[in-house]
Amino acid sequence: MELSEKRGVPGSVLKWVAIITMLIDHIGVVLLYGWAKYRHFWGPGIESLNFYYIVRSIGRLGFPLFCFLLAEGFVHTRSRGKYLLRLFIFALISELPFDRAFWSGWVDLGHQNVFFTLSLGLLAAMLWDMLTQGGGDCPPWRGIAAIGCAIALGAAAHYMETDYGAMGVALILVMVLLRDRPWVRDLVAGGVLAAMIPFGSHWIELFGVLAFPLFHLYNGQRGRQSKYFFYVFYPAHLLLLALIARLLFRA
Repeated sequence: MELSEKRGVPGSVLKWVAIITMLIDHIGVVLLYGWAKYRHFWGPGIESLNFYYIVRSIGRLGFPLFCFLLAEGFVHTRSRGKYLLRLFIFALISELPFDRAFWSGWVDLGHQNVFFTLSLGLLAAMLWDMLTQGGGDCPPWRGIAAIGCAIALGAAAHYMETDYGAMGVALILVMVLLRDRPWVRDLVAGGVLAAMIPFGSHWIELFGVLAFPLFHLYNGQRGRQSKYFFYVFYPAHLLLLALIARLLFRA
């Protein structure tokens, strides 16, 4: 594992963990589930089905890690506007590969990829920060407006059916607003993950809490990493998985 001069691990290590667990999760969704659907791979037993859930459970670490890293980017980026624009551009770029990989068609307006969730979450954090500048001296209407914007953007994520939806936006806000109170952040973030279950998510979302100890290993340094690698990797790996599924299953 990459160690920096400062004790702990840099953001680059956390990003690689997030990318690898995300890839494992997507292999489970696109290929393992596809094999089950088209080839009846599970058969009469449950062993392979258990393997599928193990893979998906590992994948639950990815999104909390990306939310954590987004919160760090929110604090340290030179331009939040450019950061938001970059997320939104790649949300558009990723949509066709996302639809093809997960929904078996090139266009599915009923579901949107995780970059839309990250974009809405970042925008919610930006508006919250702008409206509540001044802390305790902030007029009450600004705090009410900040809450209203967060609810509106969460509702947008819900009705757009982005990955993780409104709870994804809430998780990003928790990471940003409680950044300086790590144990409280973890407790509230765990509550957000648990709250996903009554809204249709599977209980394996709770495995996302396994990412929380990694937050405490972060040493505050960016580490060596390509600025655009994840942005390119996300649509590229979805397109590759979609093509592999096409070859295997003719879906």
